[in-house]
Amino acid sequence: MYGIIAGVCVILAGVFGSMLGLMFKKISHRMNDMILGFASGVMLTAAFLGLLPTAFEPFSWKTALTGAAGIFAGALLISFIDKFVPHIHFDGGHMRGEHGEGESSGVLLLVIAIAIHNIPEGLATGIVFSEGITDSALLVALSMIVQKIPEGLIVIVPLLGMGMKKLKAFGLSSLIAFMMLPGIVVGVLLGALPALLTSFFYAVTFGAIVYVVSDEIIPESHEHGNERAATFALLAGVLMVVLMQYGL
Repeated sequence: MYGIIAGVCVILAGVFGSMLGLMFKKISHRMNDMILGFASGVMLTAAFLGLLPTAFEPFSWKTALTGAAGIFAGALLISFIDKFVPHIHFDGGHMRGEHGEGESSGVLLLVIAIAIHNIPEGLATGIVFSEGITDSALLVALSMIVQKIPEGLIVIVPLLGMGMKKLKAFGLSSLIAFMMLPGIVVGVLLGALPALLTSFFYAVTFGAIVYVVSDEIIPESHEHGNERAATFALLAGVLMVVLMQYGL
């Protein structure tokens, strides 16, 4: 239940971010890239501090091999989905496709893109509560809440930029936020498996998050000449999660 409750809080953070996004019709490339950089820092630090240690505990040759296999399995899973499922990127309040689709299919591609990103985020939020309320679990959950607010903003702005009415855009962006729920439920179920398998799926979740950040989010934040601003925003995200860890 703790994982489900935490997941709902993360989802509501995304909905809140979408509410904030109603105030904007467009965001600059610079702001978009800084938001992506910040989210990258938050997700990476939460993964390294909240997921990776558990994947290798208690340390032995068996957990080391299991953890290594899980990390690459998670990365390969998202890589496979990313390669074969058409999706779009966020581009300063506009939507930019990879496969030449027109704007008419942009909404569907947006939903698919968020679904891909939500897989590791949902798994992480659900699985970290397998041992109850721990510092690591709270750190991951709070980190996901923090990064979901700006993500909600950059989800709704492209919809408004397409000319979609505010109520419809808010309803769709809220629905997209709730797409995390299946991943959360799966994460909770995986956390109930025997210890070695749970460690494996911690590693899978870690590998999936790192892949998404490295392959998608960071490169996207560096595409418009705002690398320096995005990098400092990433460091701000790292610092926030580290301060949260010591605050817990």
